[in-house]
Amino acid sequence: MDTKLTVTELARIVGLPKRTIRYYDEIGLFKSSGTFENGYRYYTIDKIEEIFLIQYMRHIGIPIKEIRKHQENHNIDEYSNILNTQLEKVNEELVRLQRIHYRIQRRITSLDYIRSLPIIGEIFVQEMPKRRILSLEKKIQKQMDWEVALREVDGTNGILPNIFIGDVGFFVDLSQINTRKGEDFTGLFLLADDPIYDASPAASELPACRWLSLYIRGDHHEASRKYKNILEYAKAHDLQLESYAIERTLLDHYISSDPNLHITEILIPIID
Repeated sequence: MDTKLTVTELARIVGLPKRTIRYYDEIGLFKSSGTFENGYRYYTIDKIEEIFLIQYMRHIGIPIKEIRKHQENHNIDEYSNILNTQLEKVNEELVRLQRIHYRIQRRITSLDYIRSLPIIGEIFVQEMPKRRILSLEKKIQKQMDWEVALREVDGTNGILPNIFIGDVGFFVDLSQINTRKGEDFTGLFLLADDPIYDASPAASELPACRWLSLYIRGDHHEASRKYKNILEYAKAHDLQLESYAIERTLLDHYISSDPNLHITEILIPIID
């Protein structure tokens, strides 16, 4: 006579909660072998391997409806198709996780960069490598303008949950610095080193060159007051500058409540 296991005994053998086995029974995925005279379900020995197969398929993420399909028709080709479909999904998930890993690592790197900045408030010259960007030439005068412009230049249709602080920069026309307000810009750019932008036809570059640089505590309004000093420094040091500057807020109140850590970067390319 075949051994008949209660749900408690089966649960102990296979290492599953009784409620999971009962749930599988209720949805028709794992039926009991029969019932005792007292009405309680029992399971024969062969059911152990059956539930192990179900658990294996659940472990690798196969949906219950696909497992049920296999249970109703034990077919090697069908089983192979199920596994291949799941492998494709896993590969897609690996790509997604690799992109997340890259973005987290990039964010950590940017914070390390901010921590290693030179003395705040001092004008200096630094060499910078070329940087890939997406840019848009457009008059910007208030925050709403740049939020709208970002959607135009981003091009991912919202794939990224938002644009990180530090990823967005603005162009300043140096011929207008005496009349512009703090949020008046002639365009904006988005750092495009994320692989998601690799195929973008709108990509361009910030040049590899020497940049006249200043990091200040404060926002774009505070930055707008510093251009006179920067141009005086350039004149005093006989530096010929391009006609534009770029500004980026590297850290703001969304990241740090310490106002001393609200940092804006001003960079002007030097003509050598």
